[in-house]
Amino acid sequence: MTRQHVDLCGPWKFQPAPVGFGEKDEYFCIGHDDSRWGDALLPNSFDAIASILDCYEGVVWFRRAFDVPREWQGKRVLLRFEGVNYHAKVWVNGQEAGEHQDGFLRFDFPIQDAIDFGGENVVAVRADNIRRDGEVPGVHRGWRTYGGILREVELIATDPLHLGDIRIIAEPVEQGGGLQVYADIQNERAETSDVELLVEIAGDDGKTIASFESQAVSLPAGEEGEQSFVGHVPDVGPWSPDTPNLYTAKLELRSDGQTVDEQTIRIGFRTVEAKDGKLLLNGRPIFLTGYNRHEDSPERNMATDLETARQDIIDMKAGGCNFVRLCHYPHHPGELDLCDELGILVMGEIPLYWWGGGNEAEDHSAAKLQAAKRQFTSMIRRDINHPSIIFWSASNETKEDLRAIASGNQELVRLAKELDSTRFAVHVSNHWEEYPNFAADDIICVNGYPTPQSRLKGGKLDYDLSRSTRFWNDHLQALHEKHPGKPILIAEFGNFSFEGVFGNGLGEDVQALILEAEFAGMQAPYICGATIWCWADHPWPPATFGFSHYMAISPFGVVSRDRHKLDAYHAAKRMFEKKHGKS
Repeated sequence: MTRQHVDLCGPWKFQPAPVGFGEKDEYFCIGHDDSRWGDALLPNSFDAIASILDCYEGVVWFRRAFDVPREWQGKRVLLRFEGVNYHAKVWVNGQEAGEHQDGFLRFDFPIQDAIDFGGENVVAVRADNIRRDGEVPGVHRGWRTYGGILREVELIATDPLHLGDIRIIAEPVEQGGGLQVYADIQNERAETSDVELLVEIAGDDGKTIASFESQAVSLPAGEEGEQSFVGHVPDVGPWSPDTPNLYTAKLELRSDGQTVDEQTIRIGFRTVEAKDGKLLLNGRPIFLTGYNRHEDSPERNMATDLETARQDIIDMKAGGCNFVRLCHYPHHPGELDLCDELGILVMGEIPLYWWGGGNEAEDHSAAKLQAAKRQFTSMIRRDINHPSIIFWSASNETKEDLRAIASGNQELVRLAKELDSTRFAVHVSNHWEEYPNFAADDIICVNGYPTPQSRLKGGKLDYDLSRSTRFWNDHLQALHEKHPGKPILIAEFGNFSFEGVFGNGLGEDVQALILEAEFAGMQAPYICGATIWCWADHPWPPATFGFSHYMAISPFGVVSRDRHKLDAYHAAKRMFEKKHGKS
């Protein structure tokens, strides 16, 4: 095998350090005595590894001993983390390997110069979830601030001559699919190398249906280059929610006739386009119906739980959905694999949430924008080959009456277009009535809660739901008149309820009626979809939101946190299936 992996999940040692302990105590040193530290099974959140850390915001240290095969000597060795929230500083054998500031995103450090090949090594991680001005998400968050090493950790060994980022554009054409492949190549060898790239496309039976080979080029030592080509793949079917056809692209990097690196990527052939107020998938109009989903489960909090994610997606599709917004941060890449496989369209998003709201200082806007650009770039590069993703979302519910924030959103949207012109670049607004700042966006994405807001203001439970229907119909028409060529997606609408309560303003039955009344106002031809907030009840910061100061669980789900289907799930299923002509 050209790439080798060692799993570093499982048992680690941990030690909270809430008042600055750690570095001055040399927790990172290879000989530090951690025998009385706690035991943790990773990936996991602070809250789950020790009950005393429930809702903890601070620093926790992790340590683990690991072996490196002696035969890896001379290879490039990466220590890879799929996600640490929100900040990580890493040492290997007492040497600092690097820092990472962005939660929910993959990062890795080359460690071949720090490790003992064939012997025991020690990795130490300082993780914290402390809120900071000028970061993304920053000081104000609309979800529980789970810290920890939330996703997998592994070692990866490659040849010093290796593949970097890979981008594949696969689109349906007559009698098959069009393919564009762009592969970064890095030569960390001490000498110039001649390189060529071979790509094989296989169906689900594993049989090769097309192959392509680039011309050999010379890549000097220490340099980066790119290999690319355009080709045609015969007799492949398009990818869509109804027919999620997937194919495998195997890329081999060769030098002097030998394969030195390889990667395998699943692809689907599909196109998306916004035209004449319609969203087109593979050239045909599609209406998006779906949910916002937080990466949360009662068993794992925000740590990796792909079993729950799989069942959620299955239940969504069974309920008439073809779309999910993975709010409000990059979800585990395995969740995107599931969306590819099961056939559900996706909005990917960075956690630029409530920018300018709350107590965050406005003078940190420039730093926050730079952090958002860094995260947007990282997410797009990580996820660019998933056919399920059709939206890149730059932000959610930011304070667009501030000029710096309105212009920052549009700058981020333009950045997404530069990085990937094959998908929609958007931001999601809850100030769209007063500040319809969508000049750069491909599709207009809006949030609105006319029913709960009006009922709360009036303090009554006998609210006339026809007013909510009219709100959506009238305000969306006014928005359409300002941007007549762009489709409109309702990215959030919904209402809260308490599981098992009926017959009053907090009842499951009332939540269901509200969803149906609001959805009825979203039927104009320029509306391209509607996304309910939200799929499942989930934890949020206690004492955060106005109507529920003392609640630790958001009650907006159509299923409970343990996935019991509420009345609202069945109402949404009926209205979504009717919209798609399936009832």
